[in-house]
Amino acid sequence: MSRRKRRKSNGFKLFMLVVLAVCLFVLGKQEYRIYQIKQEQAATQQRIEELKKKKAELEAERRRLDDPRYIEKLAREDYNMVGKNEVPLFIVDEQKQAEQK
Repeated sequence: MSRRKRRKSNGFKLFMLVVLAVCLFVLGKQEYRIYQIKQEQAATQQRIEELKKKKAELEAERRRLDDPRYIEKLAREDYNMVGKNEVPLFIVDEQKQAEQK
Protein backbone atom coordinates (compact mmCIF):
# COMPACT_ATOMS: atom_id res chain seq x y z
CA MET A 1 0.00 0.00 0.00
CA SER A 2 2.80 2.32 0.69
CA ARG A 3 3.96 2.03 -2.92
CA ARG A 4 0.48 2.72 -4.17
CA LYS A 5 0.19 5.87 -2.07
CA ARG A 6 3.59 6.99 -3.31
CA ARG A 7 2.51 6.45 -6.93
CA LYS A 8 -0.68 8.39 -6.37
CA SER A 9 1.27 11.12 -4.62
CA ASN A 10 3.83 11.27 -7.47
CA GLY A 11 1.05 11.23 -10.05
CA PHE A 12 -0.78 14.03 -8.26
CA LYS A 13 2.42 16.08 -8.03
CA LEU A 14 3.07 15.56 -11.73
CA PHE A 15 -0.50 16.54 -12.56
CA MET A 16 -0.25 19.69 -10.43
CA LEU A 17 3.08 20.55 -12.06
CA VAL A 18 1.52 20.25 -15.51
CA VAL A 19 -1.47 22.39 -14.45
CA LEU A 20 0.90 24.98 -12.98
CA ALA A 21 3.00 25.04 -16.17
CA VAL A 22 -0.11 25.50 -18.32
CA CYS A 23 -1.35 28.30 -16.06
CA LEU A 24 2.03 30.04 -16.17
CA PHE A 25 2.12 29.72 -19.95
CA VAL A 26 -1.36 31.22 -20.34
CA LEU A 27 -0.57 33.98 -17.86
CA GLY A 28 2.70 34.78 -19.63
CA LYS A 29 0.97 34.89 -22.99
CA GLN A 30 -1.66 37.29 -21.64
CA GLU A 31 0.98 39.52 -20.04
CA TYR A 32 2.87 39.68 -23.34
CA ARG A 33 -0.32 40.66 -25.17
CA ILE A 34 -0.98 43.38 -22.59
CA TYR A 35 2.58 44.63 -23.13
CA GLN A 36 2.01 44.75 -26.90
CA ILE A 37 -1.25 46.66 -26.45
CA LYS A 38 0.47 49.20 -24.19
CA GLN A 39 3.20 49.69 -26.80
CA GLU A 40 0.58 50.23 -29.51
CA GLN A 41 -1.26 52.65 -27.23
CA ALA A 42 1.91 54.68 -26.62
CA ALA A 43 2.64 54.82 -30.36
CA THR A 44 -0.94 55.85 -31.09
CA GLN A 45 -0.81 58.56 -28.42
CA GLN A 46 2.39 59.92 -29.95
CA ARG A 47 0.76 59.95 -33.38
CA ILE A 48 -2.25 61.81 -31.93
CA GLU A 49 0.07 64.48 -30.50
CA GLU A 50 1.83 64.86 -33.86
CA LEU A 51 -1.52 65.20 -35.64
CA LYS A 52 -2.72 67.81 -33.13
CA LYS A 53 0.41 69.88 -33.81
CA LYS A 54 -0.09 69.52 -37.56
CA LYS A 55 -3.74 70.53 -37.21
CA ALA A 56 -2.75 73.64 -35.24
CA GLU A 57 -0.21 74.56 -37.93
CA LEU A 58 -2.78 74.10 -40.68
CA GLU A 59 -5.38 76.17 -38.83
CA ALA A 60 -2.82 78.96 -38.36
CA GLU A 61 -2.02 78.79 -42.08
CA ARG A 62 -5.73 78.95 -42.92
CA ARG A 63 -6.12 82.06 -40.76
CA ARG A 64 -3.11 83.66 -42.47
CA LEU A 65 -4.66 82.93 -45.87
CA ASP A 66 -7.57 85.20 -44.92
CA ASP A 67 -5.11 88.13 -44.93
CA PRO A 68 -4.69 89.72 -48.39
CA ARG A 69 -1.17 90.91 -47.51
CA TYR A 70 -0.09 87.33 -46.76
CA ILE A 71 -1.56 86.10 -50.05
CA GLU A 72 0.28 88.88 -51.88
CA LYS A 73 3.52 87.92 -50.12
CA LEU A 74 3.09 84.28 -51.15
CA ALA A 75 2.32 85.25 -54.73
CA ARG A 76 5.45 87.37 -54.92
CA GLU A 77 7.75 84.81 -53.30
CA ASP A 78 6.44 81.56 -54.74
CA TYR A 79 5.18 82.62 -58.16
CA ASN A 80 7.34 85.69 -58.93
CA MET A 81 4.25 87.79 -59.46
CA VAL A 82 4.41 91.59 -59.56
CA GLY A 83 1.85 94.25 -58.80
CA LYS A 84 0.43 96.88 -61.13
CA ASN A 85 2.95 99.44 -62.34
CA GLU A 86 5.85 97.32 -61.02
CA VAL A 87 8.73 96.17 -63.16
CA PRO A 88 10.03 92.66 -62.50
CA LEU A 89 13.73 92.48 -61.73
CA PHE A 90 15.60 89.25 -62.41
CA ILE A 91 19.13 88.84 -61.13
CA VAL A 92 21.24 86.58 -63.30
CA ASP A 93 24.35 84.97 -61.92
CA GLU A 94 26.83 84.96 -64.83
CA GLN A 95 29.13 82.48 -63.14
CA LYS A 96 26.35 79.87 -62.83
CA GLN A 97 25.35 80.37 -66.48
CA ALA A 98 28.96 79.83 -67.59
CA GLU A 99 29.12 76.58 -65.57
CA GLN A 100 25.91 75.29 -67.13
CA LYS A 101 27.25 75.74 -70.68
